[in-house]
Amino acid sequence: MTVLFVLPEFPKYSETFVIDQIVGLLERGFDVRILAVSRGPEPTPGDVVARHGLMDRATFIFERAASSASGWKVLMDRLKQVGPALGQSRVRRALSVQRYGHVARSLTLAGAVRKIKHPIKADAIIAHFGPTGVLAIHLRSLGLIEGPIYTVFHGYDLSQHSVLARHVNDYPKLFASGERMLPISQRWQHKLEALGCAPEKIQVHRMGVDLDSFPFLPRTRTSSSPERTLRVVTVARLVEKKGVRYLCEAVALAAAHGVPVDLEIIGDGPLQAELESFVASRDLAGRIQLSGRRDKAYVQAALRAADVFALPSVTAADGDQEGIPVSLMEAMAAGVPCLSTLHSGIPELIEDGRSGWLVPERDAEALAQKLAAIQRGTYDLLHVARCARETVEARFNQRQLHDQLAAQLA
Repeated sequence: MTVLFVLPEFPKYSETFVIDQIVGLLERGFDVRILAVSRGPEPTPGDVVARHGLMDRATFIFERAASSASGWKVLMDRLKQVGPALGQSRVRRALSVQRYGHVARSLTLAGAVRKIKHPIKADAIIAHFGPTGVLAIHLRSLGLIEGPIYTVFHGYDLSQHSVLARHVNDYPKLFASGERMLPISQRWQHKLEALGCAPEKIQVHRMGVDLDSFPFLPRTRTSSSPERTLRVVTVARLVEKKGVRYLCEAVALAAAHGVPVDLEIIGDGPLQAELESFVASRDLAGRIQLSGRRDKAYVQAALRAADVFALPSVTAADGDQEGIPVSLMEAMAAGVPCLSTLHSGIPELIEDGRSGWLVPERDAEALAQKLAAIQRGTYDLLHVARCARETVEARFNQRQLHDQLAAQLA
């Protein structure tokens, strides 16, 4: 059985859930093919993409990733590639903004018509992210791909104001002609229904984690000693919706009240300089460490050494929201109690007071108070960790989720 993944970019290592899903279906005997709008970074020899020969399974509409340059430079580069083919009526048709909306304006459809000489036939087509689902239905209408389309909705595609405005006319078409919508949370299931998608076309399909990669190692130390420093770690891209600034503010508040809390921030992103400035201005270099982006082995070691994993996600100013962060699942699987927020689908993962803790968004004071309570030994951390692991095993087990997806596609 052939499954075609339609993706904005491949490989994209910040979206390991996509790569894991591709590998999961390969391991279950599916013939997986990949159609990506643009080519991502070259795989490192021996990494998961290279080991499974995934680049040999991929077709790229454009060679340069849209994330690698400014918007106008990407558009000019695409125009240079599409320009020589404008004599073809099929290419000109793919440029119809009236018919194909933003996908035509981005030149993606014209590039696909130029690139794909023969229809790509599949028994199932999986498009990750709503805008990619829109691309897929237009590719199918142009005869470039064939097969039922399953669109996976993750977060920004149902929350970011600009995305919703850009696809206000596209999403109804996707809901009408796409065979199945696969939101990763009940939160996004309800949003799809609110946008007009028929409930019978929606099925929640969660992302998960490989439990073998994150063995359960419960915290054996206690935090009951007044002198003992609580070790907190976060792993996040440094963007607004991850809420790392509020976590730093919480550590500053805790320190001001004499509560010993150390924080390690693993990740990079556009807010790194702002966070570094905050740490310096509050004289917190001894309390907050910005470690930058690190590999999987480093992250796993950091989790083993941590008392708490914190990710205080927020709704960004542009509306962007999380789905259910995989980093929280990984920490919970590894036995690290998690502190997060009442945000998007996170309450579907963490039950406040049982399998972790949730506070309101953008509330540094609430975060500081919770960290102080954990440091004082108010909670049974081993019990919280066990409940968290049970939750991940029951509902976010990657192996089981891949089995469920394979059964649905078969």
